[in-house]
Amino acid sequence: MSHQLSGEEQVSEIKEFLAKTWKIIVAVIVIGLLAFYGWRYWQSYKLEKVIESSDHYEQLIAKLDNNNPDSVNELVSFAKDNNTIYSVFANFRAAKFYVEQLKDYAGAEKLLTDTLSKTDSDIIKSISYIRIAKIQYQLEHYQESLATLTKVTEKSWAPVVNDIRGDILVKMNNYNEAVEAYNVALSSSPTQALEQNIKMKLNQAQYLKDKQQAEQAKQEEAAAKEKAKQEAEAQKNAAKENED
Repeated sequence: MSHQLSGEEQVSEIKEFLAKTWKIIVAVIVIGLLAFYGWRYWQSYKLEKVIESSDHYEQLIAKLDNNNPDSVNELVSFAKDNNTIYSVFANFRAAKFYVEQLKDYAGAEKLLTDTLSKTDSDIIKSISYIRIAKIQYQLEHYQESLATLTKVTEKSWAPVVNDIRGDILVKMNNYNEAVEAYNVALSSSPTQALEQNIKMKLNQAQYLKDKQQAEQAKQEEAAAKEKAKQEAEAQKNAAKENED
């Protein structure tokens, strides 16, 4: 009898528990289902957007006309309004058009700078920084270009980064550091084509370094002779004054 009563009490407690918590249980189940199907819908939606963006991007690339400067405008607008990886590709391609066809280096730099806010990928950011540094080099903003190169975090880009550093330092007449930069580039496993190019520039930088050092030594020697001459004249004048 007591056992039967205990069972009834358990059933009663379960009923009481369900009466108090059924809304919470249903809510949890509904939220779980919504989260699951919502996630699946979101993934499907994102995939559709990527496919749509890919198609649109290809269409805009096909419309680019080297003889029509305005043909790049739609691509720029697409890059601005789109939030997929294709907005990054669009900015890269539009920046290339700005440089090669429009010679608008400042505009290209702005496009590439905008790309940095569209991705968390260190690889893509490194590519952006390298291209920005090249544009700053073209604009003769040498210090800014050197600063931009320090933001490249991918070690695989070391040959390219130091190759550009060498070019900048040559323009700044800092041949000693240019030689160092080219040597670092060569020791960082560059491609065969890049290696050959760097070696040619290294030879030129080494020649300019030696020439600069020779000129500096010549100037120092001339300055030392002038100083010695002035000191000799001063001593001669002092001796003459003593005789008087």
